[in-house]
Parts: sequence; C-alpha cells; structure tokens
Amino acid sequence: MSLVLSVNQLGTPRFLLRNRSASSHVQQNRTVFTRRHYRGKKELNVPRFRGEVYRVRSFKSTEGSKEVSSEKSLENDQWLLLQAWDVPWDWKIILYVMMPYLMSILLTGIVESAGLGVMQPHAENVTPHLHGTDEEAIRLFLDELLKTAVKLSVLYVFVSPYQPFPDNVFSYRWHQPFNIQNGWLLWGIGGLVAASSVVFLIKSFISGPDANQIQNEAESLVRLLPFIGVSSISNASLLGILGILAPLCEETIYRGFLMTSLTKWLPVPLSIIVSSIVFTLAHQSPGKSTEILIFGVVLGLVYAQTRNLLAPIIMHACWNLGVIFTLIYFQSQGQDIQKYVL
Repeated sequence: MSLVLSVNQLGTPRFLLRNRSASSHVQQNRTVFTRRHYRGKKELNVPRFRGEVYRVRSFKSTEGSKEVSSEKSLENDQWLLLQAWDVPWDWKIILYVMMPYLMSILLTGIVESAGLGVMQPHAENVTPHLHGTDEEAIRLFLDELLKTAVKLSVLYVFVSPYQPFPDNVFSYRWHQPFNIQNGWLLWGIGGLVAASSVVFLIKSFISGPDANQIQNEAESLVRLLPFIGVSSISNASLLGILGILAPLCEETIYRGFLMTSLTKWLPVPLSIIVSSIVFTLAHQSPGKSTEILIFGVVLGLVYAQTRNLLAPIIMHACWNLGVIFTLIYFQSQGQDIQKYVL
C-alpha cells in the first residue's frame, strides 16, 4: 500500500475517508465482544477511537448499568406515579416470600377472636432492673439484626434467580436527593410531613384536640419502652433498631417487593392500598391501624413516584426517630412516657 496520502478539497486525507466505515465497524464489534466475554464483576475502562474512554460491566454485575438506565428512564418519564413495574417473577414467589407474614397475621387474628388477645403490659412490669438495661438493649439490637438478616436473606434466595433485575426494581440511588421529580430526600421528607399532617388532622377530628398520644406503632414502642432514655447505650440500640433495621427491612419487603410485585396484576393505586393493608395487619396494633394505614399509603405513593427505596426508607426512619427523640425528651423532663403510647 502506498504511504502517500493525497488530500481532498476539504483537507481530509483520502486514506481516512476510505477507512472510516471500516473503523466504525471494528468499533461496534469491539463493543459487542467486550460485553459478551467480560463476565467478572470488575469494572473495565475500554479505550474507544478518537481517545474516548467508556465503562463496561458484565451482565452479572448490573450495579452500574442500573444507575445509568434508571437515570435515562427517569429523565424520559418525569412522573411515574401510575406506571407499573416490570416484575420478572410470578405469584408463587410472592406467596413463598410473604407466607411467614401472612401466617403471623392469621394466627394473631385467630388468637384475638378466641378471646386470648395479647395482654397489655402493666406499669409495674414495664420498667426493668437498671443494672441489666444495657445488656438487654444490646441483646435486643442483636436479635433484631439477626431477624433482619434472615428476612432479607429469604427474599434474596427467592428473587436472585431472576437477576439481573429491571432498572427500577430494588433500586437504591444516592444521586440527586433534591430532584423535584424523584429526589429521594425531598420526597421522603415531603411524604413525612404529608403523612404526619393527615394523621394529626384525623386524630384531632376523631379524638378531639386533647389527644396526646404519640402517633406510632404502639406495640413495638411498648416493647422498647423500658430502654428509652435510660442510658446512651440503650438509646443507641433503639436508634439502630427503629432508625436503620426496621425501615430497611420493612420498606424492602413491603414496598420494594410486595407492592412492586402486585403491579403485575393490579393498578398501581390498588397495589399501594393492598400492600399498605398487609403492612398494617403485620404490625398487629389495632389501636393504631388508621395511622399505620395512612402512613403505609403515603410510603407507597412516595416510592411509586421516586422508584427509589431510599425515599420510603428515609421517611420511615425519620418517623420512628422523631417519636424516639420526643419520648427521650419527655423522659428527661421527668414525665411518664407510658401515657403517650399505652
């Protein structure tokens, strides 16, 4: 081949003009080859023509591709509230995962209908011995940590064969927290304000302005009541349980899995209501059912719009932490905090 390069009228070498199509063909083939054969989880920087560099992940490692695809999808569809998820599993997987929760709800209903309802703790049985509080608080935190790990592990066992998941399934995206369409922090805090306002108005309408009970899950608070404000260790254990473990586990299961799965057969609004009813029944707090149901519906709406589990998780965590901090403050002022939750 001659090395002499003649120049056309525009100043472009004919050699480059002849080989431009071949170069594009090689570039396309290289991209396909890379995606097909690099199956490890390690991210690779692959040089492109003209000095550009792009990132490639294998099909088994979908973390990077999820974020990119989700960003494009959310940019194209600004308001996702009524759009269903593309769920790959069938109803059997839903039944297998939710069976323990449904059985717990069923057994609780049978016990209560038989007149053997859960006994409310009396004041003299609530306060434990102070010398054992820190050890019991740590033991309770470890117990909740183990339960959370087991629940999420069971979920992973049943849904992992369907990997890679669609872009908006089990998505935890930290970017753009204040985006008006899908910012997880903006919608999480906004949902918290909306749910608190609705609950306050309904409670005031039903019980009058003298209602002074903290709006939360009474049964779980009764269980944790002895540890509130006793020591820094007990407070840290409570914050870990109600501020991290409970929101992460419950939102992943009830919103990330159950509500998302129901949209395969039901409209999104109906899926939000059904999953919120199951969420309410699972908490087994008859006196607080209205508040928990409203809270669950708002959590579902927030998740349906953002398609990001961080939004309902932060909303759930702030709700629980707000109650805990309020009770700790009342405790420090010498008030009887039992009247706020019992």
